[in-house]
Amino acid sequence: MARTVIDSIGVATPSRTVTTRDVVGGCLRPLDLPLELMTGIVSRRVAGEGEYSVDLAARAGLDCLSRSSIAAEEIDLLINTSISRIDGPSWATYEPALATRLRLLLGCRNAWTFDLANACAGTFTGIWLADALIRAGRVRTALVVSGEFVSHLISTAQLEIDGRHDSRIACLTLGDAGAAVLLTRSGDDRTGLEHIGLRTLGEHHALCVAGPSDRPHGGAVMKTQMAALAAVGIRESIAHAAESLAELDLTVGDVDRFIPHQTSSVAIRAGIRHANRVFGVDALHEGNVIDNLATWGNTSTTAHLVALYDAARDGRVESGQRVLFEIAASGVTVGTAVYTLDDLPARLVGGRSSTRPTPSATPAPLRGVRIGAVGLATEGATTIELLREAITGCLAGRDQPDLLIHTGVYVTGLIAEPAVAAIAAGELGLGGDFLGFDLTNGGLGTLDACRVAAELISAGAVRTVLVAASEDGGGVRRRGSALLLEAGDGGFAGFHSRHFDEHLADFHATAVQEDGRSFVRAGDRRLLADRTAALVPQVVAELLAAHGVTEEEVTTVLMPDPELFTSALPFAFATLEAAPGDLVVIVGAASGIEIGAALYRM
Repeated sequence: MARTVIDSIGVATPSRTVTTRDVVGGCLRPLDLPLELMTGIVSRRVAGEGEYSVDLAARAGLDCLSRSSIAAEEIDLLINTSISRIDGPSWATYEPALATRLRLLLGCRNAWTFDLANACAGTFTGIWLADALIRAGRVRTALVVSGEFVSHLISTAQLEIDGRHDSRIACLTLGDAGAAVLLTRSGDDRTGLEHIGLRTLGEHHALCVAGPSDRPHGGAVMKTQMAALAAVGIRESIAHAAESLAELDLTVGDVDRFIPHQTSSVAIRAGIRHANRVFGVDALHEGNVIDNLATWGNTSTTAHLVALYDAARDGRVESGQRVLFEIAASGVTVGTAVYTLDDLPARLVGGRSSTRPTPSATPAPLRGVRIGAVGLATEGATTIELLREAITGCLAGRDQPDLLIHTGVYVTGLIAEPAVAAIAAGELGLGGDFLGFDLTNGGLGTLDACRVAAELISAGAVRTVLVAASEDGGGVRRRGSALLLEAGDGGFAGFHSRHFDEHLADFHATAVQEDGRSFVRAGDRRLLADRTAALVPQVVAELLAAHGVTEEEVTTVLMPDPELFTSALPFAFATLEAAPGDLVVIVGAASGIEIGAALYRM
């Protein structure tokens, strides 16, 4: 079977360089800590004046596309995996999704787009999803892109750190970068992605949390139990790598290069020692483990791709080599990706673009994927309380799902990391061979997640998916919901969406801070609802025409509800009166404006 292959990589290098010595020296209270020696970080690149998350992501995406023969309009799927949503001097954008803006900036006019978040594992979660859809023939090409402007956490931490054991120390290791990877189908089974797997261990979600500071000076900050997080990450990621190699019938000696998450050189060396004990041989060493920290620091979701890009350009990684990516992120999420390189390193060194044509795609129709259970929440006061009520009701008497996708946009406390799905998994005791991540696209996020779930289940990548939503803020009703998707008769029969770029600026919702308070400032949702209502008939007509369905065959249309927002679909479905065989059209809408619609057979 042909594999998913990296057609191109792009990187955006921020304009400024800041040394670790200057970072430590900038702390309000003297910090007696040899941070450069501990971390191996001599300097890091940080965003300059007017550079923000979306700018770094766009530059990386354009760099990536410039190295590919695949045109922007041939991109079928565009996933933004940034943790940071900083889009201006003092605000973070929640709506529209950054992927919607990137779609326009990059010229990917035919792409299905959404944001995905899973802490530092976000980019590889996006790659995991894209790989499943490419191998199943559901999409031909996918662009996974991230822009991380996280160095602003340094400024907040410098004001707050009170000693060498302060939980905010990890903020001082951060750096900024943009990275993008263009994925498509390989022409053979000798190069490309051999394996990718991820696992969420939600019981450790409290080890690293990032969000707004509660101090009067404002800003954002990350609090990390560094030693505990490193210990869990090393132990679990190495165990996962060992399982993955055994599954592939490979030994650790069959791997040429190892690229761990770039957090600190001390953690990388500890990982080498632990891996060699687990494998029983001294297979990992400084010669084959990529450490890119000296000049970049920890660039979050972009770290692995930046390390691969640099190592390919300076000869540490060569064409034909097998690379193992060790994935570890707060949440905790761990994973392994095993990849055999084609001529990508040689192309990066020589400045050559790919000549790979866009593959054809003839995806089979979706197999039956139905909504098997619904859970609703109206009483919870916080994100987790709402999710607990909805998920518990949805899963009553059922086995836990393979995958949890959280689609809520507005989170109690405006927490940016870890993924809400990981927090919910930990609080509800979901675990084992399990993955959780967040997918957001305004009010359309839940329908987008249903589409992801239907595609994955239909392709056999997972058996059951729980799509959960919760909202606490943003000018929408505080509600929670959960849908359990599973294989079965009837169910989703097709999806369609359309962007209306002329309305991109019609509505914005941003997180702002004033007098030490953090809150969301949103535009007029009534205007957004009016614009959406006028555009829905066109999108529904296109959906019906694409699937050869007449209006007379449709029994019911479930419309988006601006107040229920991401929970509109579950609440409508729970009260739907329909007979077996009835055909329902489900409509969702996101600011941007983007309208999505789906056919559902009862």
